[in-house]
Amino acid sequence: MSPGNGAGSSGTQTSPTKISKKRRLPSNFSISPTVTAKNRYSPLLNANINSDMELVTSSEGEDNQQDEVSQKIPPIYVYNITDFENFHKSLSTIITDEFTINHTKNALKLNVSSIDDYRSITKKFDDTEIQYHTYQFLLDKQLSLIIRNLPVSISEKSIFEALSDLNFKVTSVTRLQNRFKCPIPIVAILLSNASKRIYALNRLLHCVVSVEPRKPTIDIPQCTNCQRFSHTKKFCHLPPRCVKCAGDHHYSQCVKDKETPPKCVNCANNHPANYRGCSYYKELSKSKKLFSSKTRSNNQTTSQPNRHFINTNHTVINERSINVISYPKRKTYAKATKSNNIADNDFMQTLLPLINNFVTQLMQKIIESLPVIINSLNTNSNAKP
Repeated sequence: MSPGNGAGSSGTQTSPTKISKKRRLPSNFSISPTVTAKNRYSPLLNANINSDMELVTSSEGEDNQQDEVSQKIPPIYVYNITDFENFHKSLSTIITDEFTINHTKNALKLNVSSIDDYRSITKKFDDTEIQYHTYQFLLDKQLSLIIRNLPVSISEKSIFEALSDLNFKVTSVTRLQNRFKCPIPIVAILLSNASKRIYALNRLLHCVVSVEPRKPTIDIPQCTNCQRFSHTKKFCHLPPRCVKCAGDHHYSQCVKDKETPPKCVNCANNHPANYRGCSYYKELSKSKKLFSSKTRSNNQTTSQPNRHFINTNHTVINERSINVISYPKRKTYAKATKSNNIADNDFMQTLLPLINNFVTQLMQKIIESLPVIINSLNTNSNAKP
């Protein structure tokens, strides 16, 4: 018996275990010596980094220039210009860039293309006392917001100080009231346009609040200085006109008594100039609605893309070339009854002449036979004992 069989008490056959010995290298042993190689492209890497930095700085400068250029410059409306030639010459000596003049109903609309020209021309108008009005820059426009859920017992001064402590540039804080002149837990604030992070505010004076933009009014703005529309007193450089008596003075200097009826400076009727039932104001609001509806319809027609349909043969078919099946429109109850009434009226108009002829003929026969009927009645009455 071979030794590989290994007789044991159990008689089972076992295979010998193989032990593999691996050669272990020391930890400080290296296959190849470390070589420090120099990067030949490092100058190019530095050059690329410098060029990227230059591109970033140049792009930032271009963005700033684009912001300055893209800033919309408000128009200037100039009044009571009798000598246009001298006015145009004076503008040409002051304005360096391009400008345009549009003749409106009551004024000259001046549009300039740079902020420097805008500031220089308004300064010139102020010095020479030329009557004009303009508007506010969009970047200088303040944010008009409301803060909800502030108790009415908190004063406006406390809210102003709390917002200022949070580094918000607040201009004014006003507690709103309801129609009964009672304060409500809503506060209107005005702050600079750069404080848009206030929309994320949800705590103020340990009160859970919500910040929302204030809804703009749908009314046409009216200047309280000259009583004209579409601008405000802050940017009005026109002589004052009274809202009560239409005089050439501010309403705070009016001496009209209560018994004297007011006079509108816009339509000359007996009502104040800020009356919303004024005929002049109604015409303005009507023209504004027509203009807004026209612009809305134009935007809808230009914004609609050209729709196409794809058939099974993968050919593009234009929408205009397809014959659209037109279904009859359903009539409303009012239209249906109206059409029935029209049909009934037509039938009665054709029937009335026939009825009239029949009645006239019948009346004639009755009138002709009346004497015979009367005679027969008389004879019958005389024959009775």
